[in-house]
Amino acid sequence: MKKTTKEYSLNDLPVFFRSQNYEELKNASLFILKKDEKNFDALNSLAVAYKNLGNTNKAIEVFTHLVNLNPKKDFIYSNAGNFFFDIGKAEQAQQCHEHAIKLNPKNWNSLNQIGVIQANKGKNEEAINYYKKALSVNPKEEAIYITMANSYRALENYSEAAKYYDFSSKKLSKCQQLECYYMLGDYENFYKKLDEFSKNSSPHPLAATLSAHAAIRFDKEDNYNFCNDTFSFIQKTNLYKVKDYNDSLVEDLLNCFNRLKISTKAQSLLTNGVQSTGNIFLVEEEPIQKLKKIIMHKIDVYKEKMASKKSDFIEHWPKNFFLYGWLIVMNEGGTLGFHMHKEGWMSGSLYLKRPKKLDKYDGDIVFSKHGSNYPTDGKFYEQRIVDINRGDMVLFPSSIFHGTVPFESNEQRITLAFDIIPIE
Repeated sequence: MKKTTKEYSLNDLPVFFRSQNYEELKNASLFILKKDEKNFDALNSLAVAYKNLGNTNKAIEVFTHLVNLNPKKDFIYSNAGNFFFDIGKAEQAQQCHEHAIKLNPKNWNSLNQIGVIQANKGKNEEAINYYKKALSVNPKEEAIYITMANSYRALENYSEAAKYYDFSSKKLSKCQQLECYYMLGDYENFYKKLDEFSKNSSPHPLAATLSAHAAIRFDKEDNYNFCNDTFSFIQKTNLYKVKDYNDSLVEDLLNCFNRLKISTKAQSLLTNGVQSTGNIFLVEEEPIQKLKKIIMHKIDVYKEKMASKKSDFIEHWPKNFFLYGWLIVMNEGGTLGFHMHKEGWMSGSLYLKRPKKLDKYDGDIVFSKHGSNYPTDGKFYEQRIVDINRGDMVLFPSSIFHGTVPFESNEQRITLAFDIIPIE
């Protein structure tokens, strides 16, 4: 019997996309392109399929080819812009989104994403103008309310931020709204919403951070059992003890970063340094993927080691998550203020390069029960300094505040920071 080749049509593409069947979306796109190699819809679907299947290089190839064909379909440039931003190409992303808006001034996704790119540069007031335009086109889109709220929060306009977070049902948005009430001093709403969240939602690191901070500040018992004895969940290991980790891998990784010219973003807490944009682990370069494999293995080891501790942090460990990473490069006098990772579940820092110490704690990482400019009412918040050396990797719950001791050496301090981010 002859093998029968499955046949597809353009009508299949949106069906496979909506059902998130990206393997079939790829197959259908390739089938259509065999008959019509410049079919814009099939090329767009193929690029989207490659993106979601984790084949970043193929997605770059197809999106670049597609954009160069100069199609007159705004959604193609919008999709390409989303992708390029995800891999740290902010300027290329903005060009795509601007072209989408020229073709269709009502493309709400591109309006919203240009706002995100402006916010990424620290231009939150400009970002808000784009979000407002996006909302005027699509007032029901949850993503726009979230980005709007994020920019108002960055501008410390907590009342407006809280208002916009209320339009989102996502756990992170509910927790960020809690943070806004805390910063506003609206403790009635803060505790009311915290109780509601505790009863109706699975645990979240930001809710845990806020509950723990408020408990110290108001001399109350912290009933949010995310990870009691917080500091005991911090684990340090040196990757030079791992077979595949060496100076050659580190240099190859840094060369990739410099060659790819990944965009940097504004970071208000960072002094004398830069932070990369996008998720570095989406880049399909051998040293990056090799390091990702090492980190994922160490995360598994960490989870097993912490399994004996009774905590929601371990017991509610996300079943589905992805690894999101970025580089932080600091120069002489560099420091990073106390913060926690709101979108993560577990976080980590790998010290690729570390300046020589001119003072006892130069460039070390500090963990604290206080950060993010939360009000303290003069209460004492415990801190722990962890001595770090080149090749050290520190893993910890995302709920813990951490920062960097300033250093005066003229050598660079280069860190690969990362989170495991739950997929809701």
